[in-house]
Amino acid sequence: MVITKKNTSHRKDVHWFGFSMGLSQHLFPDYIALKLCHHMEIYTLAQSNIVGMVEVVEKSLKMYLSINEKVDNALSHYSSNYGHNLEKLRIQSSLFSVTFQDDDIASLTKPFDDKGGALYQHLRYGSQHSIEGLRTNLGKLMSIVDKVFYTCILRLDEPDKKMVNHSSILKMLIVNSHLAQSNNRDILLEAVQINNPYYSEYEQYCWEMENEDRRIIEQFKEKKRLTPLMQPTSL
Repeated sequence: MVITKKNTSHRKDVHWFGFSMGLSQHLFPDYIALKLCHHMEIYTLAQSNIVGMVEVVEKSLKMYLSINEKVDNALSHYSSNYGHNLEKLRIQSSLFSVTFQDDDIASLTKPFDDKGGALYQHLRYGSQHSIEGLRTNLGKLMSIVDKVFYTCILRLDEPDKKMVNHSSILKMLIVNSHLAQSNNRDILLEAVQINNPYYSEYEQYCWEMENEDRRIIEQFKEKKRLTPLMQPTSL
């Protein structure tokens, strides 16, 4: 079989930590893929890029809220109360950061103001019962997506901020970790940096985390080197 799955015998929920970290593992690759496609083929892949932008915004806001609200039933909470309603997610997120009150972010989320995601369905499938069409500016839209994404991963309390970013695939690319397993690191980072006013701050934060990790490893190695071996006790 190409894909296998493991079912459970009962319906389960997910704690906020598992929910937010699971989201982050998908969010960062989604964001990088979006930036790459937008940079390489802004018009040829326009339809897919717009869907990707909506995906990144939705996942960013849900992760941000999950980390700040810390509810035990995060999976059912964000599914049943928000669905694909980006506007409702934005309004709730604005309780934790005034950035989400900005007009540009609101202009992106307001058309996505229903739980079922009528416009989202139209974008994915090309048709929907109550949506006839849409117009947008791809360049401006991408800049707002960047703003939402970096606000959600950088404007967190330090323990939560480190939790989200420490093992992110974007951080691994920046510090050139072998764990990234990338064949095109330079191309990916170039795409992420295009028209991105938030990249420098994020890059600096990633190197702060990486250098701290390296200091801890070196301290451990030094301590291990200086610690004398235990001598066997004579009987």
